[in-house]
Parts: sequence; C-alpha cells; structure tokens
Amino acid sequence: MSADRLRFRTGPRTDVRFGGSPRTRSVTSSTRTNLPGPVDVGVTYRNAQVRYRLANTLDAEDLSPGGT
Repeated sequence: MSADRLRFRTGPRTDVRFGGSPRTRSVTSSTRTNLPGPVDVGVTYRNAQVRYRLANTLDAEDLSPGGT
C-alpha cells in the first residue's frame, strides 16, 4: 500500500494467521518506507509505503484425491 499522507487516530492492531494442514509452511515479510514500526498516533507520515509478501508451500499429499 502507498499513501501521500497517512495519520493514525488510534494504534493499529494487526494479526496474521494461517490454517490448514500441518504439512504446509508459510512465510511472510514486510518492508516499510517512511513508516516506523510501531507508528505514533497523531503523526502525519508522508510518502509512506508498505510491501507485504506471503509465500506458502503445499505438501503433494494434500493435492492428491485422498489428501486431507
């Protein structure tokens, strides 16, 4: 996401969860530009950008007709 101007009235709450087979692996990462972590309430951030990446692997057994 990108924004010319961004201000938080309250502190953001974030949560990431992955369900499914225990044989899957998920990895996430994010990078921020002009946006600290955590952000300060009431501060205007300019030219802010957040890039979020998600990678997931699936077990071949999960894709077979008998997979769960």
